[in-house]
Order: sequence, then structure tokens, then C-alpha cells
Amino acid sequence: MAALKKVLVIGASTSGMANLGASLVEELKADGTFEITVLSRKSSPTATKGVNLVKVDDSFPQGDLEKVFTGQDAVVMTTSFQLFGQEDKFIDAAVKAGVKRFISSDFTSNTTNMDTLAMFPMMGGKARVNGELKAKESTGLTWTAISTGIFLDIGLMTGFVGYDLKGHTATIWDDGNAKFSVSTKANVAKAITRVLRNPEITANQHVFVSSLETSMNEILSGLEKGQGVKYDISYTKLEDEVAFGKSMLAKGDFMKAHKLVLAASLIPGYGNNFAEEEKLWNDVLGVPRESIDEVVGKVIRG
Repeated sequence: MAALKKVLVIGASTSGMANLGASLVEELKADGTFEITVLSRKSSPTATKGVNLVKVDDSFPQGDLEKVFTGQDAVVMTTSFQLFGQEDKFIDAAVKAGVKRFISSDFTSNTTNMDTLAMFPMMGGKARVNGELKAKESTGLTWTAISTGIFLDIGLMTGFVGYDLKGHTATIWDDGNAKFSVSTKANVAKAITRVLRNPEITANQHVFVSSLETSMNEILSGLEKGQGVKYDISYTKLEDEVAFGKSMLAKGDFMKAHKLVLAASLIPGYGNNFAEEEKLWNDVLGVPRESIDEVVGKVIRG
């Protein structure tokens, strides 16, 4: 397969913490081998320095997508759930425009595992998109999905994984020893870049990468060491958190239901300890591994 030089990134907003697209743009610029275009909604603040910027109506009209995609080698979607259910028109536009590679907005838990998908059905949308991409292989469009596990740095900053870095409190699920895969936002950006630099081996593949495999107790130890304080610890049962998450899901409160993503990460057999249950691509792609002290240290230092 020819090199993927012209890369279009969808979703490079500079607002919010989990702005993967903006981090990806910086990583692609640092690599120095790509011609980068960012596609953004007119209403969105977007990382633009040193890249081509195209803004379209917030509805992302199909005709505009086909026009912008024409001449691009690869399209990378880094949007979260903002475009949930609308991904097909992006895929169709890529096919019509002759795009060579489509990287879906996976970047989460193991969307190939049926138990994980059943735990938090919103992730089923990501699996559906990957299925649509597989169905387009005969058109010449190739695809890559990248599972990364939870973004630990973002999870620590937001409190999502159960640690209050200012109040020095922690909520540990069960005994706190279950191992799960995590990544940092910067390392995910590196993984996407390495996929683009290795088009042959990553064509039509579901790629698993992580910064490390860790546990709640290891994260706690890293925080206490890094901050030089002891945390006040409370314990909760995974089964209780799952029941709460499902009740929130039934009410349509998806923010509180997100605890189900963490639950799926902690249950053996749900495929979210990539080192044990899947094949890690880090070494093949040259994606670095990180230690808990490195990750925690960066979060503490801001």
C-alpha cells in the first residue's frame, strides 16, 4: 500500500480535557511527514496553527464531506459521541472520494468483546461503525480501529476512575487488584500516528495498544507516592456499581452510566486487560509503554 501522507482529522476542538484530535494534530506535526487538514464544525474552536483548516456547517452536509475528503489519503475520526449515529455518511463520503484509510473513533475499551458491549450499549455504536467499515473493504477503502482502554490521565483529572487528587480520597472497587489496560491521551496520539506510518500491517485490523496494565491499588500507590500524602480510602462493590450504572442508563443519564465502562474494564473475560486477553501492538508499531509513576507524575505536575 502507498504511504498515507495526506491526513484529514475530524474533531480537533481545543475545548475540554479529552480533546484527542488536538493532541493528534500536534503529534502529526511533530512527526513531520504528513500534510494535515482539520475538518471542523463552524461553531467549534479548533487547533489550526500549521495545518489546513476547513470548516463546514454543524450538520456536516454529505456533499461538503465528499468535497473535503477528495485527495485525502486517510481520514481519522476523533469525535466522541457528538456524531453518534451519523458516522455512515462520513464512511460513504470517504468511499466516494477515494480515501485509502479510515480510522474510526474507537479509542476506548474492547469493542470486539460482546460482554463489554452488553455492559455499556453506547459502545455498540462504535462496534457498528467498525462493522460498516468492514463491509466497505471491497470498495478499496481500508480501515483501522484502535482500542486503547480508559484514558488514565483524563480519568484522574476528572475523577472518573475514583480518585480525588485535591481532597486525597479514593474509592476502590472490590479488592482493588483487578488489572486493566489504560492509556494516556498523548500516547494514543502516538499510536494513531504509528498506524498511519505503517499502512500495510494495520490495514483492516483492530489494533490494541496501551500505556500500561494497572490496578486501582497501583494507581493509589502511585498517587500517594507522587503527592507525598496518604489517601482516605473507601470501598465499593463492583456489583453495586454495575446496578447503579444500569439504573442510570435506564433513566437516560449517560454521564453517570459511564461507570459501566470502568466496570467492564475490571471484569476478567471482558477483554480489557489487553496484555493478557488480546495481542498488544505496541512493540510492532513502536508505541512506547509508560509506568504508573510517569503517568501520575505528569497529571500531578499538570
